[in-house]
Amino acid sequence: MHSVLPLMYRRRSSHLKALQWTIQSSQNFFKMSFKAPSIKLPKAAAIKELANKPTQPQSQPSQSQSSATQPTKPPQPAEIKKNPLTMGAISPAPPTPISPKPSVQPKIPDQRAKWMAKVSPESQRKAKLAAAGGSPPSGPPKNQFSQASNPSFAMPGQSSPANFGAAPKAQASWQQKVEKSAENEDSGAFKGASSESQRKNWMNRMQGSQQRKQNQWLKEMQAKQQAGKDIQAQKMQKMESQKTTTSSAAPLKEADPSTPQPAEKPEEKSPEHLAYLDAIRQLNSYQVLEPTSGRATTKSSRKEQDPVIEQTLECLEKSGLTKKDLKAIPVIQVAGSKGRGSTCAIVESVLRCHGVKTGVLSSPHLFVTSERIRIDGEPLSDVQFTELFWKINTDLANMQPTPSYNKIMTVMAFHAFHQAGVEVAIVEVGNAGASDATNIASHAQTIGITTLGWEQSSNLGNSLRDIAWAKASIMKPDANIYTNVTQTECCEVLAQKAKQIGVELRRVPTFNDYIEGDMNNKLLMNKANYSMRLNGSLAVQLAYDFLKRHKPEYVVGLEHNSTLLTPGASRGIEIFEQPGHFDFMRHDMFNVYLDSADTFESMMACRDWFYTRTRANRQPKILLFNKVNEFNAKDLLTIIRSNLRFEEACFVPSPNYFEGEILAEEDGKAMVWHGMEELQRAKRNAGNWRALCEENGKRDNSQLSISINAFFEYLTNKYGKQKYGMKNELDVLVTGSRQLVAATISCLRKMKSSNPWQ
Repeated sequence: MHSVLPLMYRRRSSHLKALQWTIQSSQNFFKMSFKAPSIKLPKAAAIKELANKPTQPQSQPSQSQSSATQPTKPPQPAEIKKNPLTMGAISPAPPTPISPKPSVQPKIPDQRAKWMAKVSPESQRKAKLAAAGGSPPSGPPKNQFSQASNPSFAMPGQSSPANFGAAPKAQASWQQKVEKSAENEDSGAFKGASSESQRKNWMNRMQGSQQRKQNQWLKEMQAKQQAGKDIQAQKMQKMESQKTTTSSAAPLKEADPSTPQPAEKPEEKSPEHLAYLDAIRQLNSYQVLEPTSGRATTKSSRKEQDPVIEQTLECLEKSGLTKKDLKAIPVIQVAGSKGRGSTCAIVESVLRCHGVKTGVLSSPHLFVTSERIRIDGEPLSDVQFTELFWKINTDLANMQPTPSYNKIMTVMAFHAFHQAGVEVAIVEVGNAGASDATNIASHAQTIGITTLGWEQSSNLGNSLRDIAWAKASIMKPDANIYTNVTQTECCEVLAQKAKQIGVELRRVPTFNDYIEGDMNNKLLMNKANYSMRLNGSLAVQLAYDFLKRHKPEYVVGLEHNSTLLTPGASRGIEIFEQPGHFDFMRHDMFNVYLDSADTFESMMACRDWFYTRTRANRQPKILLFNKVNEFNAKDLLTIIRSNLRFEEACFVPSPNYFEGEILAEEDGKAMVWHGMEELQRAKRNAGNWRALCEENGKRDNSQLSISINAFFEYLTNKYGKQKYGMKNELDVLVTGSRQLVAATISCLRKMKSSNPWQ
């Protein structure tokens, strides 16, 4: 219809009649579609009823009726061909059947409302409800026959005799078709049904994938937990087997649980050890007689001798060791500020691997005093030390002035060397340099000078040049001098002193020179103790110099400062160990790094070593610090913080450590800790750390522990929780003082003995 309108506007006069005929045909079609059902009557009855029907007065016809009854001229064939869209509507209207009652026409305002009633979703919903037995829709459903359009599908009450037999069958088949079409429409009536099902399928797949991942994760966690349980079960079995073996070897009586158990008694000490402790107490009483170290002065004549050296030689002769016996022992002297003890230990290890019987005098000790005197790498036994001390103490009882601690130790060391028949004595010269009691061996032919720096226990001068001059005073005319000093001003002073005496000063190769000379040494050097990087080259050259003088068959073809390593040197470097210096211990969850650094240079080396060892680890890093004297404590803490990040920094008082044992008074410190000097010092160290954190804008993570045991208990309670059968690991750095390092090692050894399977 709408497509015909443009043609009408073009030729209005010619198509006016066609338009009227089209409107009339449409109205007739709608009347036929929505008229009420009529009842078919026999032909005779219908004529009789029509004759008996009274005539009604003719009313004014409506506009639609007038237009319908108005005679219209049918369109010409040419016009019909020009409008093919209207051909379906042009058909002769069938005669209207006569019905006793007028049919009720549905009120449809326009064509658009009718069309919307057919295609709108609301009408489809109503059709669906009507098919299911609900309220019927207001208009005729789509693709369904109405009762008015087809009288054969009338209700049973309105059926005629002609179609009485066929009506129920047709009605049943019609209802089946309607239900089937409703089911088909249900399957695809709503466009959102397919998308909803797809969404549900997608959600099910995603949920299944997540469920599989969760199940896999649970299986892995269960496997880890089971592995941890298996490890614990194995440990328990080993412990039970150990208990059964000990119980079978020494059966114990079962204790009554009702009776209180007595407290654990400390281990009983042997009579030899008790005598040794008495000798140590007597020896320590001579420390008050130690003179204050002063600045070395130049003598007016070469024949003059230092009073300290002269008195030490007098003590040596009175104790029964002559100068001839002293000169019969070859001596290697090592002086300097840092690294003297480690250099002596490396020289000892290298020479012992070449078959040389060695004796070492070094200071200070880490655990027990007898460590200062070693024969073939072993300290003197308690019996040897006790007998030697009481003999010398008796010989020097009437000597005036009374000898000091260092003088007695030097005399004891050379007596032990002479009695053991050592082939070389490796002597560490003290901080006083030429004025030290250990400088009594004027016949030393191999001398080494280690790294120079500021020292906290001596007053050798106000500059590095003064310190270098004091250390250079141990040079002898017939000795070979080796050094690894790198400071320019110190090297100038050492060269000037060597030129004055008439000897040659030799600079040893660096650590990397040994690797570049032979790449096979790279793995060996990297696995060795960190002290090898600092003092290993000097120690190797000192050992080579002694071998050239006394056992040249081991170093045939080696020149001075050679970077080639003999098999004995390689073996000595490999087995070298020095407890407390770049040391490492592991127990349970603790990876403990220990170094007794107490100066600037040593603390920087400790920091670099700890960073190198732990930079690839992700576990938390903990600092345990203690400084006996506080004059440079804040500076040392600044050095540690410069390149390391600690989760916590713990400070403990200096332990009361005596001959490898922490005294029992340590347990009672908690009652009087406010009035104790060591705990107050620990609080000041913690305050220094807090100040550094504030300066750098970091969180204060300092902790104060009453003792070392309390420190490890605190870490165990905080970090010791197992996760999936595995414990957290901690990297703990212990540094600041020898007493702290020694007490920590003793504490770890005790923990290992109590829990051997951890």
